[in-house]
Amino acid sequence: MDIIGIFSHDAQERSRPAPPSARAATYDALPEDPLKQALRRIGQLEQTVKAGERQHTQMGRSIERLERQVGILLAARLEGRDDLAAAPHGDHQVLARRFRTLIEQNFLTFARRYASRCDRVLDRPATEQTARLISLLSRQLFAEDQPLPTVQDTIRLLHLPEHDGHIEAAITALRGHCTDLATRIRHAGLDHAWDFTASSGIPADPARQDVWAACDARAPVSFVVSPAYLVTGRMYCPQLVFTTG
Repeated sequence: MDIIGIFSHDAQERSRPAPPSARAATYDALPEDPLKQALRRIGQLEQTVKAGERQHTQMGRSIERLERQVGILLAARLEGRDDLAAAPHGDHQVLARRFRTLIEQNFLTFARRYASRCDRVLDRPATEQTARLISLLSRQLFAEDQPLPTVQDTIRLLHLPEHDGHIEAAITALRGHCTDLATRIRHAGLDHAWDFTASSGIPADPARQDVWAACDARAPVSFVVSPAYLVTGRMYCPQLVFTTG
């Protein structure tokens, strides 16, 4: 092949289209559009969240079943029975845990958010304002001798700002949880009571009182944060008390 033929052959080779596999490799090497990349990542995260929600729901149901079974076993032992026929007691064991969770999560979240706007606790030391607001809420929403106050009545009784949509929505949610709990307790049967009675000025009684997490368990009791939950006179959930040294 002469010199001209060689150059002509090279030019033809360079002008010939690259095979599809080579073009695909070239395109794949290009950076992905940032928007498409973000959308793809969001889709992956949504799928992960949905899977987590399903697992959480399944786990919650399993925990409820286990709590009920443990409650029945404990109740049967307390009753001195071996036939495990104390299903209502098992129900109340589960409800007692629901009650304490309601206090430790929902009531606590509300009190942390709005204690600084509650005139009835602002004259107290900052370290106890949250617990004080939970105590006031507990006495409003777990009263035996009166129906639940309305949202507006609760706001006025707590001396919170009126006509605040966020506060109204938060109290509405709390009332909903308390109403649901009361309905479940009623359906479970057996007599129950909320016990706010406590002796101040002496150390907490470990048999019937839990101490607020930030407090010294050896210090004297100052006030009741949330009541004890009693069923047929037996304690299913101890009081939560605030101590001051």
